[in-house]
Amino acid sequence: MKKKIVIAAGIAVLLLLTGCQSDRAEMEALRKQIDRLEQQISALEQQNPADHTDTVSSQESVSAADSSVPEQSSAPDKDTQSAPAPSTTYTMEELTAMVDAYVEKADAATPNGTVSENMEQFFSLKQEEKQIDHALDLHEDELENLYRRNVLTREEYKSLERDLERLEDRLDDAEDRLEYTFGIDD
Repeated sequence: MKKKIVIAAGIAVLLLLTGCQSDRAEMEALRKQIDRLEQQISALEQQNPADHTDTVSSQESVSAADSSVPEQSSAPDKDTQSAPAPSTTYTMEELTAMVDAYVEKADAATPNGTVSENMEQFFSLKQEEKQIDHALDLHEDELENLYRRNVLTREEYKSLERDLERLEDRLDDAEDRLEYTFGIDD
């Protein structure tokens, strides 16, 4: 009985720590997204020096979004949506690399420690999978926005959507294999 209580307490602590890591990871993802937006603004500024005043105000709004952190996590999406260039937060190559790396890591994972260590390893990998899934969802939303603004043709949009669905399927398959390996049905 004592053993079950200790295991339950360990799992509870692990879940709390995982939640904290999620916030840090989310903050880091937002910072990376802001950096990418600033780079896009700089590139646009170089292309159109006459529009410098517009890009400066856009850059200031990006900086304001950086200081407001997760409470306004949709702010970078709005900046991406208003960007005149057909760009997204991640390229398909970056997303493919993320999925490939995760699939390789998940397939190589083996539960060879204590129950607590195995749970920690599983939830760490599961958290990484959620972050990649979030990036895929964000990319899908950005593609839809580009299509609605007539930046992408229907054929381009459908092709990118199919590629994105393949990545999501690969990620789901890796998650299923991970759950089977660890004996956890999440």
